[in-house]
Amino acid sequence: MLNTVKLSNLYIFTRQFSAMINGRLHLTVALANLARELPRGRLRDVLESVTQDVRAGVDMADSMSEHPKVFGRLYVSVVRSGLNSGRLADALQQLSNYLEQKDTVSKKVRAALTYPLFVTGVFIMVFHMMTFVILPRFGQMFSTLGRELPAPTQLMMDLGDAYIENWPLLLIAAVGGIVMLVTWIASDSGRMLWDEWKLKIPLIGEVWRLSAFSRFCRTFGVQLRYGIPAVEALRTSADAASNTYVSESVHDVANRVEAGSSLAQAFRGEDIFGDVVVQMIATGEEAGTLDELLISASEYFDTILLQRLTGITTMLNPLLTAVVGVGIAGMMVAAFLPVFELSGNV
Repeated sequence: MLNTVKLSNLYIFTRQFSAMINGRLHLTVALANLARELPRGRLRDVLESVTQDVRAGVDMADSMSEHPKVFGRLYVSVVRSGLNSGRLADALQQLSNYLEQKDTVSKKVRAALTYPLFVTGVFIMVFHMMTFVILPRFGQMFSTLGRELPAPTQLMMDLGDAYIENWPLLLIAAVGGIVMLVTWIASDSGRMLWDEWKLKIPLIGEVWRLSAFSRFCRTFGVQLRYGIPAVEALRTSADAASNTYVSESVHDVANRVEAGSSLAQAFRGEDIFGDVVVQMIATGEEAGTLDELLISASEYFDTILLQRLTGITTMLNPLLTAVVGVGIAGMMVAAFLPVFELSGNV
């Protein structure tokens, strides 16, 4: 049984749950009906468990918090706030909108990365087919001719032979490097440096920064809309940023607010957020519309994120295609060049 639930399934469930609560269905009836309609899987099992807990008198938010891989801190906090305020249907509707937008952006990002990964995979496949299948056969044929090979072909043969002889060592070195990198990133100091470095990479760093800001603003705004205290909302939103460096900055902001600072003053102490975020928070705090501004800002960051990602892929895809095409064409020409020379001599 899988431990994760697709984001699309979760937001569809949340929207249906909101509609049922809005239609005045009893909480346990709505949960039981939704659980029965779901196919067998992690989400259905969790909903059946939550339904049993609610029937036994357990608070629904407390029961959901027992399943953090399905219902995260944000989800539980907003549900708890909706239950306490009597606005559960509205809270669930806002959660479904949040999850749907998050899923939409994630799918668009994955779609933008599909082509570069596909082209790179094709090149690796062609390279290995040439090295392990085609070149050895050509080498046997050329050796029987007793002729000196053209320089490009000889270079390809030498590189292929070196790769065939040393590929186990290269594989061990690559796997070892990856294991060391993953181990380093898993440490607290390594993760902090890695996440900070990611934000500074030209072009790609801006994409990561916009993604972190979008998740933070949307999560923070949704919680404020349903009366969750600012300090608690900040600490929950810090985890949603999915970047340790950004999360640490948000935790520092939460500590300043807890010590009596205003939100705007607390955010001004962190250079990472920039003038746009700080000015938006200051304006929203003064006008009392911070939740609306944060959610609008998250949509703005999503729009800019997709524009930047589209621009990068529009520039990268033709360049990558050209480089891979030249590489494959070069390998093919080098492999068949002796054949062309023999045909010309005949």
